[in-house]
Amino acid sequence: MQKKILIAVPTFENISPETFKSIYGIQSEHVLAFDYCKGYDCAVARNKIAKEALEGGFDYVLMIDSDIIVPSDVLDYLLSNPVAVCVGVYPRKNTKSQQTELFKFTEKDFSERFTFNELNEYVNRVNRLPVKGSGFGCALIKTSVFQQLPYPWFKYVMYPDGDVLSEDLYFSDQLRKHEIQMMADPRVRCAHMTRSFQYQ
Repeated sequence: MQKKILIAVPTFENISPETFKSIYGIQSEHVLAFDYCKGYDCAVARNKIAKEALEGGFDYVLMIDSDIIVPSDVLDYLLSNPVAVCVGVYPRKNTKSQQTELFKFTEKDFSERFTFNELNEYVNRVNRLPVKGSGFGCALIKTSVFQQLPYPWFKYVMYPDGDVLSEDLYFSDQLRKHEIQMMADPRVRCAHMTRSFQYQ
């Protein structure tokens, strides 16, 4: 059955040509629409995108950051055995040690990341794994999820000690509090522009 999917990019300034080319190359049997939200911080932009997905009657929204390059079969994998939230994999900013933006379940919040080598083991055994949190550079979200969570869905949290919880990890935390599981598909390997490490 065809789904209606909004592909949207939250961007403060511009979308890299490589990112847009990869979005243009996405192959899917579903009904796709494209939009971007420009001139806002990432939390505001993601909230605007989520509202657009709800108001437009979309079944899913695929958020792609302005410096992420997605594979052409990204939706084939993310929509196989559909779940509420499924994310792809890409290198962490400034990493030189194969770290990704996927977080493991540990006692301390968002402190330990999966590496690409660890994910290779999962690909050989299973296609999906639950994650505690993730960056949202490539994230497929079922639109009905936004009806289950309080607004704003994305926001930055400043702590007294100066630490900051990013908007995507805030959303990840809200998912856990409402018992909505987030999954990662390690078959979806995205490039992250101008990063020191790219997966092989």
